[in-house]
Amino acid sequence: MTNAVGRTLVLALLLVCFPLSATGGGIAAASAGSVDDGSALASVAAQQESPDADGDTADNDTVRHRNPDEYDEGADQAELERWLSDKLSGQLEEGAIQLSEGEADLASQFVGDEYSARLEQYAEVTGDAERAESFDQAQNEQKRMTEAVSEYEKTKEEYEAAREAGDEERARELARELESLAEGIGNSSQNVQDHYDAISNDSDIDLTDAAEEIEDVNEEVQTEQAAVREESFVETELSIEATSEYISFTDPLDASGTIETEDGTPIANEEIRLKVGNQEIRTETDESGWFDFEYRPISVPLSADSVTVEYVPENESAYLGSETSVPVDIEQVEPTIAIDDVEPATVAYGDRVAVDYDLRVGDERVDDVPVVASIDGTPLGLFGSSNGSTTGNPTVPADVPSGEHDLRISLPFEDRALASVADSTTVTVAETEPELSVSASSTGEREVTVNGTLEATGGGVEGQSVRLVADGTVLETVSTDADGAFGASVTVPEETATGEVQLVAVHDDEGTNLARTEATTTVTFPTAADSLLPTWAWLALGLFVAAVGAGGYWYRNRASEPAPVPTDPDEVDDAPTAAGTPDPVSSRTLLSRASDQLSSGNPNDAVRDCYAAVRQSLESRFAASGPLTHWEFYRRYSDRSADAETESAPLRDVTEGYERAAFGPDGVSEREAEAVLERARELCSEATRTGPADD
Repeated sequence: MTNAVGRTLVLALLLVCFPLSATGGGIAAASAGSVDDGSALASVAAQQESPDADGDTADNDTVRHRNPDEYDEGADQAELERWLSDKLSGQLEEGAIQLSEGEADLASQFVGDEYSARLEQYAEVTGDAERAESFDQAQNEQKRMTEAVSEYEKTKEEYEAAREAGDEERARELARELESLAEGIGNSSQNVQDHYDAISNDSDIDLTDAAEEIEDVNEEVQTEQAAVREESFVETELSIEATSEYISFTDPLDASGTIETEDGTPIANEEIRLKVGNQEIRTETDESGWFDFEYRPISVPLSADSVTVEYVPENESAYLGSETSVPVDIEQVEPTIAIDDVEPATVAYGDRVAVDYDLRVGDERVDDVPVVASIDGTPLGLFGSSNGSTTGNPTVPADVPSGEHDLRISLPFEDRALASVADSTTVTVAETEPELSVSASSTGEREVTVNGTLEATGGGVEGQSVRLVADGTVLETVSTDADGAFGASVTVPEETATGEVQLVAVHDDEGTNLARTEATTTVTFPTAADSLLPTWAWLALGLFVAAVGAGGYWYRNRASEPAPVPTDPDEVDDAPTAAGTPDPVSSRTLLSRASDQLSSGNPNDAVRDCYAAVRQSLESRFAASGPLTHWEFYRRYSDRSADAETESAPLRDVTEGYERAAFGPDGVSEREAEAVLERARELCSEATRTGPADD
């Protein structure tokens, strides 16, 4: 099979398995194949369909920057990159056009799933993270603007219906919603055009027309909103005077002001709401529209030279909001913070933690200020306090080791009106038993697709490492997603990939409060006999088997003679078995080899040989059958031992050492290997002395 034919078949399979459409995902960028396959992908992808103005599909010939049909079989990766960038910029432009034509639903499709799939391909093929980020931000902002325009149109219809019905209060509420939407559309319009500019740094991409369409949409909305504002609201003017610009929490801003309409009519004898910095203050006006208020800075940066004061009318009010600024010079004050109580005192993964605390400046309690809580340096989340009551109860994450730890709350300010402070207390984090499941299927000669989940307290655990192991070899370490799921495509070593292979998933991160757990599954690979051989090979194999059979018959006849019974216990391991066939590698030989490995500075190999010797000795004693993991074998041995508590202790030491040597990232030290060797000798000697166990 030539390389060209091979690439064609691979590409065909990819397109069959991962089709692209206007509403679905696409070929993962990594599936684009080698650089030589780029032109083929571009040529085929150019024929994918996109929605037309009627919502139907049509050949995508709307991209105005480059004709995909110009790509031929000799195109290189650079042409593929240009095709993908043209596809993305073309969809942005088509989305802008449809939005300007009042087709918001259709416009959203052009920056939907197909765009995301193309963007994933673009990022992988080009490796241009900065340009890919610009395309991503343009998509998100254009999608946000499209949704806002659609919402504006629907709300405006409700507004007009309320006015026709004479419901002025409802009409003003809707008009205020329109005001907020129009402001958001204006911001999105500017952001979209900024992202267009970043994309258009490439001289081959021109989004000028798209930018004009976006600005036309914004101008139309702002024009409509100006008319809504004029017929629904009375504009206001706010003025503020302060007694001093030098302020702090203990020396607050004392200010007074007036609020009146554009023609000078005071907003008299009303309770008004002011937003000062990030605080809300309520006060009342007199008959002249005059009011006063006090403001204590909390989170304002020390570098601020002014604070904004905004008049915020109620939704049903006929007045429009207004704002002004007041010059200030802020001095920092250090507060105190104290934890009063924590419930519960012992927590585990997923438990909610309630912290009662007190934040004060002198005798003045500070409310409505979020504080950060953490255990052993791992953030839990935010707590708040309002009117003396604590709000918020974040849950304990998995990434907190079990044991006794400090729970710390802090005001995480830096160079703010209030200085940073913290307090801590002690909590106990209990270990949680998680549930691990795994499944696998062979997808190639040595390839395996693995999937599984890690769950605790009824839900998936995110961000946890799971090792995938086969025959003592770590194939890959994967991480769980937000649902606790993991998956990978792994390759089993050639010497292992035959017959039934046990694959083990292991989670044993000591940096968490989740207990160690593992799960196993079995994957079946073809054996050597299953391979397709020519006739002459089968004939040769048959002759070989016949010869081996004849030799075996002769050997069994000789082996049937009684074997001498060893009197030295050290010779028992090398004695023939009951069937008269000597062990291929005796436990004594394995222990000797382990000692040599240790002397040669190979503690991990030494521990593996120790475990093999112990396993061989104990399996013969208990007649263990079937594939068992090291921990499954340990439990089988413990359950069947006459004195499980006493006899299983050495095996646990050997098993734990084997796990660290075979699967652990750091292995074992020479001292640990020496201890395992002593335990292994003890177990093998005991197995020899006691003989087979009674079932």
